Amino acid sequence: MPPVNQSQKDVAGLLSLGIHVAKAAATLPATTTQHLFVITGGLVQIRLLFGVVTTIIQSTDPVAKITATPTVGTAVDVGATVDLSSLEVGGFITVEGDGTAMIKGNAGAGMPGTGLGWFLANTGYLDLITGATKTGATKWELFYVPIDEGALVVSA
Repeated sequence: MPPVNQSQKDVAGLLSLGIHVAKAAATLPATTTQHLFVITGGLVQIRLLFGVVTTIIQSTDPVAKITATPTVGTAVDVGATVDLSSLEVGGFITVEGDGTAMIKGNAGAGMPGTGLGWFLANTGYLDLITGATKTGATKWELFYVPIDEGALVVSA
């Protein structure tokens, strides 16, 4: 079988996971909030959300979580705090979307967890929040399906 071309890859991804949005690599926020993605136009179903380490994470207790912060309403942790100590370049941070701790894994494989893996998010932000100022950088990948007409997710 010949290799899959980019067009075929895009269609396969769209049909199985939804629309892909990438957030370029950025250093970890210093004990603060970093907007990863912006949701506009209404409700979306986030099908998959994960980060990849691009610069090794510092070894002393760098904790992080992912929070859905709506424009109106109360923020919810969709990926609770996980200790990312010494996570290597290429390591994965996977969000299950059920509020439990994110799953970290070395460069060999990213584990999707045991839950559904998807969650609903409203107009607002998906944020990376850290509990300490630590070195390291990550890039993030998101796949989604719009629920409301005109709903859209873009990189922040």
